[in-house]
Amino acid sequence: MGITRPARGLAQSRADGADGLDHDDRKDRISDSRSFVVASGAVALAFGIGTALQTVYIFAWVAPGGSRGMLFERITANVVGIGGAVLLLGFLLMTRWGPSLHEWWRPRVLALTFAVSCAAGLVRVGLQLLLGVYRSPTIDVVLVEFGASVATLMVCGAFGFAVSAARRRTRHEEREQTAQRRAADLALQALQGEELRVKSEVAEGLHGTVQQRLVFIAASLDELAKRVHAGEQLSENDIRSVERRVDELRERDVRATSRLLSPPLLEVGVAPSIRAILQRLPTSIITKFDVSREFRALDDPADNAIGLSQRSLLVRSLEEGITNALKHGAADSIRVSLSVVDGVEPAGKRIVLTVFDNGVGIAPDPSIDGGLLSLSRRIQAFQGDMKIGPGNEGGTALRVSLPAPEPSRNESEKDPASSLR
Repeated sequence: MGITRPARGLAQSRADGADGLDHDDRKDRISDSRSFVVASGAVALAFGIGTALQTVYIFAWVAPGGSRGMLFERITANVVGIGGAVLLLGFLLMTRWGPSLHEWWRPRVLALTFAVSCAAGLVRVGLQLLLGVYRSPTIDVVLVEFGASVATLMVCGAFGFAVSAARRRTRHEEREQTAQRRAADLALQALQGEELRVKSEVAEGLHGTVQQRLVFIAASLDELAKRVHAGEQLSENDIRSVERRVDELRERDVRATSRLLSPPLLEVGVAPSIRAILQRLPTSIITKFDVSREFRALDDPADNAIGLSQRSLLVRSLEEGITNALKHGAADSIRVSLSVVDGVEPAGKRIVLTVFDNGVGIAPDPSIDGGLLSLSRRIQAFQGDMKIGPGNEGGTALRVSLPAPEPSRNESEKDPASSLR
């Protein structure tokens, strides 16, 4: 049985607005156009100069007496015809239709590129005739020059669109990573703010109510000591009065303070406590919580078989996993699972808590220090173990295993509805 909470807020706005940002941001379109012009222009320039030099060489050395070389005129016709078409396509990238041109393999984009290429071919051939490159060319020569122009520009256009699209994808991925890290930072700040709030309430309670009651109790004991010193006989009610004040302090104030320090709903069970912690996370963080049937049988609030110390370890492990996922992994998705698995004999069954995130990941067999090291030692004291490493689908996986206690009652004797939450 699992519960998934979809992300809203920042994550939702990022999903809804990412395309809009790319399509409507004029700076992005100008950057895309610049990338296209540079990439396509480099190929077009190499073609224009290379073909002109090759043609002049052939006419001057291989076939002397033929058509004149006219290097400058040939380069001018090539650069103006093909270069103008590259600039035109680059201009179209700056318009609102620009983003769709990156999918150069689509028929409408190919048709547009072909039309521009045909126009450029006509301009190039016309300039060659106008500048006197060919005096009386045959139809075959014209068709060859026209076809070469179209083919070259089609290649230049496809190459430029591919380069521009690659830059666009890189920019989009960088923005996604920035937004993901920002969401993780906001979530971490929210958790730290909650921690500071709890510490403030504890400090206020200890400094205020608890300290005041202790002062009153100390004053009462001092008064009783003075009466004893004066030789006065104390009654049982005098002693019981101080005892009642101590009991009231312990039952009301100390317990209230301890509940602030302990994870929420820990006295009810591990699953309710984890669910409450996940619900505290900002809505920009996607969370999923899976609990196996076997674990629910042990974690029954009506008759919980898991000791309070083991519950605390499991919940503290979750908190440490969430903190690391947000602080170091910049994750925006966290998946938690609780299950009971068969251990190696004679260990018997074991409780397994796993925390997955989609953050930047971690190196295999990382060194454990800080809070994780302290937590690992506590887990080992309960014959458990903790492992952390890369997840199967990226990110980081934290796995905590503890010996599973025997159910307080046989599961078959329990009311089926008692395990549903």
